[in-house]
Amino acid sequence: MSKEQLGFGPNRVVVEVRRAKRDPLTRKCLFDSDGNVLYEDEVEVLENVNLTCNAGLEAAKAHLFNTAGDIAKYIALSESAQAPAVGHTDLDGEITENGLERAAATYSGDGTGVCDLSKTFTASGSFSTVRLMGLFDAGAAGNMYFEATFTAVALESGDQLTAKWDPITLS
Repeated sequence: MSKEQLGFGPNRVVVEVRRAKRDPLTRKCLFDSDGNVLYEDEVEVLENVNLTCNAGLEAAKAHLFNTAGDIAKYIALSESAQAPAVGHTDLDGEITENGLERAAATYSGDGTGVCDLSKTFTASGSFSTVRLMGLFDAGAAGNMYFEATFTAVALESGDQLTAKWDPITLS
């Protein structure tokens, strides 16, 4: 999965098995003096991955991007050269004026677990190096769900910049 995708699966699943102690001849369970089953000291650990079904992907997509609450839909821009990192909680140097302030994106569902989010911004001032964007769950503050860089672009008043997550794939 690439960094542009949001993954809900496969996720690791773990099963632990504790085997009952057995009589070597009869294979019957052994019990302690209080009648409790005795167990071997060793625990078997079985690991695998699960698969998220289409209904789960569609529910996650609808909940995150296309419900009345539109949880993750606000795109913010920045001129910061800071590299994206999973621990970031805000967009460094977020632009808050001149037409490039955080705004709600347009949602488009493209199939099972796939959607696009986009917003066209029109600059009403000059910017020298717009190159970072984030996707938030609120029009101000909130939680950042995605962060991405792009080739720096200079904008003058009247220029438009369309920021997109195209596509977001839940898999």
